[in-house]
Amino acid sequence: MSSAVASARTHSGAPLRSGRTRTLHAARERGEIDAVRARRLLNALLRSLYLRDRMTARHSAAVARYAHELAVATGASVAQQRLVHTAGLLHDIGKFILPDSILQTKRGLSAKEWELVKRHPAASADIVSHLPGYEQVAQAILHHHERIDGFGYPARLPGNEIPWISRVISVADAYDAMTGRDSYSRLRSVDDALAELQRVAGTQLDARLVETFVERLGTTSVSFSHADDADFEAELALEHSFAAG
Repeated sequence: MSSAVASARTHSGAPLRSGRTRTLHAARERGEIDAVRARRLLNALLRSLYLRDRMTARHSAAVARYAHELAVATGASVAQQRLVHTAGLLHDIGKFILPDSILQTKRGLSAKEWELVKRHPAASADIVSHLPGYEQVAQAILHHHERIDGFGYPARLPGNEIPWISRVISVADAYDAMTGRDSYSRLRSVDDALAELQRVAGTQLDARLVETFVERLGTTSVSFSHADDADFEAELALEHSFAAG
């Protein structure tokens, strides 16, 4: 063995990594560690939300389920489907900023209270943006209360300027707000809720996504039982399976 070859091997006979290889390996390890930390933080956030406000936590899990079904129905890639599910779970995490007097109220909200509630997309996005690798999710969450006609919040984005994931979340969010047992508003039947989605299609919600969602619910039995903690746990388990895959 030449001295040059020998110098490129360890005492055990294994080739030494080049500086470039060591750097790439270290970067990959850091990325894997960051991903594990992010998943743990995500789980901790959702568990904390559940302890603080079970209504919002169950609603978020329901939105994740419906949004994921809608993404699948559109033919979105597996990666996009996973982003949609994650965004659904985290879209209301910023409601931590709201006092119990708002979260637990059974009355109508004042104008001042509504202004506070309207801050939750930005608060949610800010929290999620601190999770490594979740920047796209944070952006989607920020805009999930925009409207197709440009009269939503916080940025008044119109039409296709609203991120696609945000538009998917909006449809799922609106549907569960009308049909979920934890809803602030009057509980509606599935048929009434779908009729309302169709009524606001093209103004509040993406018309094509509404059409796809209505078709999807008409051909599947997807639903979420707000009174059943097993449904909440099922969505967390699905999220973990995405991360593990």
